[in-house]
Amino acid sequence: IHGVWPDHTDFVMNDCYPTKKFTNIKDKAILNKLEPRWPQLTLDKSTSLNDQEFWKYEYEKHGLCCEDVYNQSQYFDIAMKLKDSIDLLNILKTRRILPGFKYTGDQISAAIKKVNQKDPNPKCGYSKAGLELPEVGI
Repeated sequence: IHGVWPDHTDFVMNDCYPTKKFTNIKDKAILNKLEPRWPQLTLDKSTSLNDQEFWKYEYEKHGLCCEDVYNQSQYFDIAMKLKDSIDLLNILKTRRILPGFKYTGDQISAAIKKVNQKDPNPKCGYSKAGLELPEVGI
């Protein structure tokens, strides 16, 4: 997971409540469920569980925009449920789209849409190895 971003048809929902803040998650059971689904890849596990910087950033930038409907706990619960319901790596593997090989955006999108029934938003970018797929929006 990179983030869970609320949508609005007329505008982008970012930084809706700049004065409201993320509250560090203290419940160990929730942390143990959240961390493998939404790892903070730039930090070691212990530091990320203590500091929670990436979760804080994502919640303050995007999660607070839906606070009137979902509180912080519900926001992270929804993120985990979405992650569990859409296993992109398994979807791609089942459709024989494997890391290290070349595919078109249409091939990747069609494979995901067959399972998810919705058009995904693959985001390609260049790296030292060439064009790669670092992110898929669902």
